[in-house]
Amino acid sequence: MKAAVWTDIHKIEIREVPTPVPGKGEVLVKVKAAGVCATDAHIISGSFAHATPPCILGHEICGEVAVLGEGVEDAKVGDRVIINTIISCGKCEYCKSGRNEMCLSGSEIGYNPHDGGYAEYMVAPEHCLVKIPDCISDKEGAIIESAVCPAGSILRFGMELGATVFIQGGGPAGIAYTQLAKACGAGKVIVSVRGDERIAYAKQFGADVVIDAMNENVLARVLEETAGVGAKYSIDAAGTVSSIDLAIKAAANGGEVFFYGIPGKDDQIPFPVTDIVLKHLNIHGCCGNYLTWEPFVNLIAGGRFNIKDMVTHEFRLEDLSKAIDLIRYKDRSLIKAVIVMD
Repeated sequence: MKAAVWTDIHKIEIREVPTPVPGKGEVLVKVKAAGVCATDAHIISGSFAHATPPCILGHEICGEVAVLGEGVEDAKVGDRVIINTIISCGKCEYCKSGRNEMCLSGSEIGYNPHDGGYAEYMVAPEHCLVKIPDCISDKEGAIIESAVCPAGSILRFGMELGATVFIQGGGPAGIAYTQLAKACGAGKVIVSVRGDERIAYAKQFGADVVIDAMNENVLARVLEETAGVGAKYSIDAAGTVSSIDLAIKAAANGGEVFFYGIPGKDDQIPFPVTDIVLKHLNIHGCCGNYLTWEPFVNLIAGGRFNIKDMVTHEFRLEDLSKAIDLIRYKDRSLIKAVIVMD
């Protein structure tokens, strides 16, 4: 089969490799489309040590079940599926409590030793399959994983009806949080972004107030929009030194702060502990939720989350490097790029 193999820093090779064979409890999935994630761009550039070459990356996957391994019980050949890429032991205290994403011996498809979706075929355990209805296209299915992670934090921590939500970041996560906050009944969603393209996207996906972070005092605007109180929910989907600090400062007393964006490995973060203590803030680290997939698919199928318009670019497998470059060079028109296999 054909695959895009990450072989070294900034180097991807299109190769013919053996088609994998599903083992016990596994299925072979014919990949129909794969979303391109910023995490993979960081790995390929050497700035995020989450995998080692050679490896077939790609953890945002939509496909069709092609072959059943021994012992597969429910999956059927031809099923349209997306892949919950977390592989967990099912036995540790986290797995038993439904927190499989925190498994003590867990791993993830798309990183060593589990090859991912930048290939014609890939193998997945049956328990990782999430069926999708026909109203969700392959391209849409391919990027669901990128929005499942933000959705998982809201499912885990909750969100009050009518609350004010402040979101930093105009990329896929920021857009996902914007839509999810609206779907959860937020009273006002304030989004801070940089650049005209991101301002337009924030408005398109439902923000009530959009702040131009390049030309406005963001904290002053948040306080103005909240009558000086601050936001009940302050969400950092940007992961910069300044956005982390601002997430704390913009939160209301007793507020909830969600940290989703990951700062650079060399960033020095002066964490504002005094503000956290005196404002009685609740701080949450957000990185996924094993139980989110089916509810989120239903949200999309019910028309309450616009995944379709988040796909802004399409490429063939041979052009994966071009998709990675959109992320690497911060193309402002990009929300999500998808590798289309057929």
